[in-house]
Amino acid sequence: MGVMPIDRLLISMSLPMMISMLVQALYNIVDSIFVSRINEYALRAVSLAFPIQSLMIAVSVGTAVGINAFLSRTLGEKEYEKANTIAANGIFVEMMSYLVFVLVGIFLSRPFFASQTEIQARRETDCQYL
Repeated sequence: MGVMPIDRLLISMSLPMMISMLVQALYNIVDSIFVSRINEYALRAVSLAFPIQSLMIAVSVGTAVGINAFLSRTLGEKEYEKANTIAANGIFVEMMSYLVFVLVGIFLSRPFFASQTEIQARRETDCQYL
């Protein structure tokens, strides 16, 4: 990093992140194409779920990157006990974010979808499966 020109360094470090974001966006596009063949409501559901899915990915990847950087620095300093504590806390933080998103999914998904569309939610027993 200290000897490479800034332009090349910037491109080499940002390219994997840009490809990752492109793959995520393409996943949503391909998903929308296939789901739109079912009906308009299925496409609407996928479109409404995409921001929540992106938020979940951002929180988990952001947390994992931060923990990884902290852990790498600590291992480089050869502080193995501190690294074990960081790893254990990292797993705990990821599990707590998982639990938060599970609770959001259980309790807030229906109000979120209802606030975004005028279509009334039907009970599972009323739905006809394809």
